[in-house]
Amino acid sequence: MATTESAAEVDGKFDPAEELEGGSYRPALVKLVEDVRDSERRLLRGFGSRREILLWTQELAVRTLGEMPQDWFHQMARQFRGVPSSDQERTLVSTLLRPNYRTRDLAEAKAREFRRQLSAKTIRPAAHRAFRELRADAGEYVDNGDSDQHAPGKQQFVAMRPAIHELHENQESTLEALLDGFDDREAILDWGHDLELATHGEIDEEFVTRCYGERSTRRLLTDAGQSDRRGRELFAAHYLIPVFNRGVRDLAGRAKEQANEQLEETSTTTL
Repeated sequence: MATTESAAEVDGKFDPAEELEGGSYRPALVKLVEDVRDSERRLLRGFGSRREILLWTQELAVRTLGEMPQDWFHQMARQFRGVPSSDQERTLVSTLLRPNYRTRDLAEAKAREFRRQLSAKTIRPAAHRAFRELRADAGEYVDNGDSDQHAPGKQQFVAMRPAIHELHENQESTLEALLDGFDDREAILDWGHDLELATHGEIDEEFVTRCYGERSTRRLLTDAGQSDRRGRELFAAHYLIPVFNRGVRDLAGRAKEQANEQLEETSTTTL
């Protein structure tokens, strides 16, 4: 019989800042590690919907600095197709959902083991590669150790890279807009500008043109039916998130470090 988590385990969100009160001379590395730890904990806890899985996947791509294997995103996309002639999810998606949100009978012990395997075999190696990429450029703060610049928990930005954090915000809002659906064809065109930023220019140049011009795609993106909502989830998993990962990977090698405190001082100076 599958067991379910307590309400505290399900609803309580892990706040990395609570565990990062101390300072560090290289806080960007600590921030990177703790963000991945947070993503892992959410994975092990399980998700409440397919949409939640997609948003977590997008964030994971950012937090691992684009080092997750491209093939993994394509494998995930195939799992969002569902089972033909059935309302059930495919097995992989089912293992990521908490028991109360599954459409198929699945032993929770097996599902939890799959999530642990995903963390151990796929996420950890990607996180290691991200750490090695970041370590060469991670700033060292050798002034007063009590400064907020030393505190990873007080850093807002992914890996203390404002440009990467900005990309994350663009990706998240662009993904949510797609999942919600669009009012009309003109909204699809407007969304295309946001998509350019969210993919860091990695999206195919004809992609938005096809979204606008192909009748079946246009209907999928604008209709409000349940099947269309699920179709948009598959659309996002197949077309957007793999490209998001490529965009993060391209930007990660160019982004510069900046502590929150430094950014606030710069903003004040320019007002």
